[in-house]
Amino acid sequence: MSIRKLLFIGVAMFATLLLGACSGSKYQPTSAGSQVQFIDTKPAASCQLLGKAEGRRSSFFSGLKTHSELIRDAASELMNKAAAMGGNVIYNAQDTSMQYISDIAPTDAVMVGDVYSCK
Repeated sequence: MSIRKLLFIGVAMFATLLLGACSGSKYQPTSAGSQVQFIDTKPAASCQLLGKAEGRRSSFFSGLKTHSELIRDAASELMNKAAAMGGNVIYNAQDTSMQYISDIAPTDAVMVGDVYSCK
């Protein structure tokens, strides 16, 4: 193999690792996001519905992550968005990814839910 090809492969691998490392911080819960709870029972009447939010994790720069790992990242982003909206509860969260396709080819992981502020 020529030096030029080896150099190209090395640069490509470095860029892939660098992009993978940089893409993960968005998918960690912030301090406010980590206070948000997922619930599966309808919130109390005293809770205020703030709207819907969506968390998304692209599979393009995620490396060899499974759908479960991608949806966990999408859930973290959803929690951060809920906190930014002033919410502390996510109700009726659903994985709206096209899972039947993701078994064949990687697709984005998407999670949506209703954001509430409960005091």
